[in-house]
Amino acid sequence: MSDLIERTKSHTFKEFTIFKGVIEGTIEGFKRRFCIMSRDHWKVFYSSMYDLLGKSTNAILRKIGEDFGQKLYASIENQFKTEPKTTFLFILQELEKLGWGAFWNIRINTDSKEIEVELHNSIEVYKEGIPSCYHVYGILKGLAKSILGEDIVIREIECTAKGDKICKFIIGTKTVVPELYPKETIEKLINILQELKKTIKSSVELVATTDGRPIITNLSEEIDSSLWTTNLSFILEGGKNSSHTIKNGDLKEIIINAEKGIIITSQVTKDIIIAVVVGSDTSPGLAGLALKKAKDKIIELLK
Repeated sequence: MSDLIERTKSHTFKEFTIFKGVIEGTIEGFKRRFCIMSRDHWKVFYSSMYDLLGKSTNAILRKIGEDFGQKLYASIENQFKTEPKTTFLFILQELEKLGWGAFWNIRINTDSKEIEVELHNSIEVYKEGIPSCYHVYGILKGLAKSILGEDIVIREIECTAKGDKICKFIIGTKTVVPELYPKETIEKLINILQELKKTIKSSVELVATTDGRPIITNLSEEIDSSLWTTNLSFILEGGKNSSHTIKNGDLKEIIINAEKGIIITSQVTKDIIIAVVVGSDTSPGLAGLALKKAKDKIIELLK
């Protein structure tokens, strides 16, 4: 194992210098500046975001974590000239020293493109019931992309918020990581979307979770699916809150008129959203009726 990893194991708060330099009010450690956030601060930060943005908070925290993970990986790699596994392990040990929790039983297999990580005492798990490690989830995905490639998914298959003893993540290709739904259900969802596409001649169809995780999508490779599903989650949750604020009832759907087509997105169940992109030659009325039919089928399927 690299000397860097061994050196990190002995890091303590002696590595930090408080009020260093001409400007007071700074904390520096590992040659970088830090700002310490208490757990109470983090809990209020999360709950306030959730009050404003609903479940899209989880999507946003994941996306921020993913972007941060990728940039942090590149920074460490460039600074220390480390190979991929060492960089990954070093960053997890650094996060551990900074209080995000203890990362145990880390298994990295580049041949099968699979990573497993256990997290103990996660900062994002609260007794009040805030459900999962969304930001850590994103950071792990961002770090793993630099080792396994862009086309990967991640699942938190165990979480102490659900009563499990640990939080456990599996990262890898779609053949390695379990789907959110059984294979038979996924196939039926695909058939529903194919029928919808045939009816309205849509260019894009997508089913995702309300907190921004893609389930089925036919987006082209140059489009970031996690970014788009995060956007859709944010738009829907913002629309719902806006409608409720002015006592206008529950939101039915969001329609975005864009230069190259119309984006229609709607919540199907409390956990699922659906979105399509149709050309200007397709009647919005027809698209709306076809979308409602598809939603009814999905609701029946997921009962």
